[in-house]
Amino acid sequence: MKCRLKAELVRREVARRIKVHVREADSVARFGGDEFTILVPVLDRAEDAARIAAKVLDHVREPIHIADRELCVTASIGISIYPQDGEDAESLVMNADAAMYRAKDHGRDDYQMYAPSMNATAAERLALETMLRKAVRQNELQVLYQPLVDLETGAIFGAEALLRWHHPERGLMLPSEFIELAEITGLIIPIGEWVLRTACTEAKRWQSASGVPVSISKSTSPRLY
Repeated sequence: MKCRLKAELVRREVARRIKVHVREADSVARFGGDEFTILVPVLDRAEDAARIAAKVLDHVREPIHIADRELCVTASIGISIYPQDGEDAESLVMNADAAMYRAKDHGRDDYQMYAPSMNATAAERLALETMLRKAVRQNELQVLYQPLVDLETGAIFGAEALLRWHHPERGLMLPSEFIELAEITGLIIPIGEWVLRTACTEAKRWQSASGVPVSISKSTSPRLY
């Protein structure tokens, strides 16, 4: 089963679990990508929203069985409450999004209530995400190659592909500064594909120049780039 189909089946199952385990008066909608929105029209206390979030997390993390495989999924939830966190839908969604990112920063599989101090961090993250999307389109990313040397013979037996981002304002950025954001936003997929394609092209060039066969080994972890 292809990865995209598996991902869609997982999203559908997560949506089903959310819908089943919220109250009948609540509304659930897919907001885009892997994000869902729960609208709770009536709350007696703010703590009730936290209880709903905790309940959803409990059911989402239960194993999902797809194509004879058991998958474990977790979620991060951000909570904003009318009117103290926003008096219109746009503000409430934006502030819930900021709280969701705080939950992710705290290790994920968690929920966070919105606080005004989150806005500065959210704005900075949004700006960096916008520039990273632009970097992918405008070829601002670069792959460097670090040779792997046999200590006994001194011979080079391979190379590790290392990703860098030539940020127009911050200069050369290491993966530790943007890979987590790429994972959260889904940009890790096109970035990973670009890295692999670039490394394969370079390997072919090396092989043509040296006449020595070159093979590519892809890491399962994007953090190794």
